[in-house]
Amino acid sequence: MIRDRGNIKWTAMMLPEHLKLLREWQEEEERREPVGADPQQLEEWDRLIHEALEFGGRLAIRCRTVSGEVEYAGPLHHFDPASGTVRLVDGDGEPRIIRTADVIGISAAE
Repeated sequence: MIRDRGNIKWTAMMLPEHLKLLREWQEEEERREPVGADPQQLEEWDRLIHEALEFGGRLAIRCRTVSGEVEYAGPLHHFDPASGTVRLVDGDGEPRIIRTADVIGISAAE
């Protein structure tokens, strides 16, 4: 017995053309390129990173992962623009290495 509560029960009532269009739409959504930040936002993030490094402030960095969006908060440990990585220690004491290409947002953490 198949215990699917999702798409299996609905596909029998759809036309093949509709199923094809739904599959194409889903593939297109998965392939969609993430939109980058604008130059003013990048300057603001750069300012926040450098202030956190200089004064020992805490940052909240929201980034994109395979499973969705994740936010890490903690003191900034290192920023390497050459490799495009930011290292911080999150609340659990775990060091996190975040690629700058995956960053969605940066803000000052309380």
